[in-house]
Amino acid sequence: MATCALGTLAWAASYQDGFAAYERGDYRQAYDIWLPLADGGDSDAQFGVGVILDNGQGVTENDTEAAKWYRLAAERGNSDAQFNLALLYDSGKGIEVNKTEAAYWYRKAATSGHVGAQYNIALMYENGDGIDRDPVQAAFWYQKAAEQGHAKAQNNLGVLYDKGVGVTENKVEAARWYAAAAAQGFARAEFNLGVMYDFGTGVPLDDTKAAYWYRKAAEQGDAEAQFNLALMLDAGEGVTIDKAEASVWYRKAAEQGNAAAQNNLGVLLESGDGVARAPSEAGYWYEKAALQGNTSAMRNLAALFRDGQGVPQDLIEAYKWLSIAIDSMGSGPDREATLEDRSDLGERMERTEVREARRRADDWLKNSGPGSAVPRVASTGPTAPPPPDRSRTELDSTGSGFFVTAGGLVLTNQHVVAACSELKLRLGRERVGTATVVATDPSHDLALLRSSTVPPAVANFRMGRPPRPGDDVVAIGYPLRGLLSSEANVATGTISANAGLRDDPNYFQVSAPVQPGNSGGPLLDRSGHVVGIVSAKLDALEVVDAYGDIPQNVNFAIKGDVALSFLNTNQVTPIAAPSETVLAAADVGEQAQRFTVLVECWK
Repeated sequence: MATCALGTLAWAASYQDGFAAYERGDYRQAYDIWLPLADGGDSDAQFGVGVILDNGQGVTENDTEAAKWYRLAAERGNSDAQFNLALLYDSGKGIEVNKTEAAYWYRKAATSGHVGAQYNIALMYENGDGIDRDPVQAAFWYQKAAEQGHAKAQNNLGVLYDKGVGVTENKVEAARWYAAAAAQGFARAEFNLGVMYDFGTGVPLDDTKAAYWYRKAAEQGDAEAQFNLALMLDAGEGVTIDKAEASVWYRKAAEQGNAAAQNNLGVLLESGDGVARAPSEAGYWYEKAALQGNTSAMRNLAALFRDGQGVPQDLIEAYKWLSIAIDSMGSGPDREATLEDRSDLGERMERTEVREARRRADDWLKNSGPGSAVPRVASTGPTAPPPPDRSRTELDSTGSGFFVTAGGLVLTNQHVVAACSELKLRLGRERVGTATVVATDPSHDLALLRSSTVPPAVANFRMGRPPRPGDDVVAIGYPLRGLLSSEANVATGTISANAGLRDDPNYFQVSAPVQPGNSGGPLLDRSGHVVGIVSAKLDALEVVDAYGDIPQNVNFAIKGDVALSFLNTNQVTPIAAPSETVLAAADVGEQAQRFTVLVECWK
């Protein structure tokens, strides 16, 4: 937000003398000239006195007195005073924090054309900070500020057009506003414009221009731009391949905590590609990334421990990190490859070593696992982050989820969305927008998402008597995406047991067939009401390691009452109804396909 400052006003002659003194730095004289005018009701002088007291210029700083003078001027319609008074309410400087009052005065100033107020009220509408969240109003005020040349507003308006939030999605318009902000040197807009050229969205695909804008943002310290520039240098996209310079930019991003950059820097250090080979330092960066939930780094760190490269050989630690990676991944070929790596490693270990590795993995996932503490990006506003920016991502894995409110909230598994850079939703073959994580509960493997769409239907939860072993159930989801049908699959079975693995009372054991990609989908009774959330199938390779036999149709679902408790904790009250009418499984599936979505994890 802007700092308290003098605006450009039509000054009375006597006021002009004070303003001239202020401009030459004689703040005390300006104060002495303005104070009697302020006492006489001159709103310009009242604002000037407020600024001097607010900033402590030539007088002792006094935020409470500053707020008093700002209010007097604001009530007389002075838009600069209205804005500065709103800033004080927003920050609690000199007066108690009051977001509602801040929004009131920002809106008053914004209506008068104050560009800083237009931007700040847009932020509040976007984030629901002190006022009801309203993306349409956010877009309206960003547009007003953007048209006056406000670079952050131009960027944020571009993001809304990019995502289709509060406005109809329009990539061309998004690129136009990113370009306007980038031309002013705003680093986040430079990065976003680079992404547009990188993927050819809203502008023609142009790797050279993408690299140019990434570099502009990277030089200003934008960690994602540093990472993307490094990727292009690493692969020779839009620039001449240069592993050495790639390592420089990976390191800069890594030092700012970018997990993907930490992993990629580790890869170069381990291989000695463009840099001096340093497997020990590679291990350091792999561990930094792994601790942030980067599954590629977990696999790479496991390989170092397995082979004793850069670290002492430790098969238990290697198995531990592979287990953590598997638990943190959604379905996909990487997970299958990691399962095979762990199975191969397990053949080299004693059973007691495998048990110890699993214990360490369980402890890590419980205390430090992905989703237990997700860092947020820096804020461009008073208290909340800007809308999510696009980044250079690829589809990593998929899962399922389902709408639980008409406002577009989606329930799924935490492991489906862990460490994802971006989440996209599909309803059958149709893309229905993006989603952001609202809340997670890693201990119960649950996550709540906010989507950017209005759902065609929402799930009803079962109320009354809980289901019992032997009851029929229907599982809906999107298993093996790309191999099976693009439509939601319907699988039938029964509740086999009223507890999960190792008698976990939070789970059902079910016989309905579950494949990778089903995770997060609803488990329904024959009335079409949610009784659980599909969570996992028993790891056949792990059972073979332990018991020498392959299990059949042993799958698990989180109980509906556990999910309801999670939703209630997050102030979400879904629809619930008694299960009285028995439907055909096909009818249950047909209904559920209207509220069950494919969740794509992009990294």
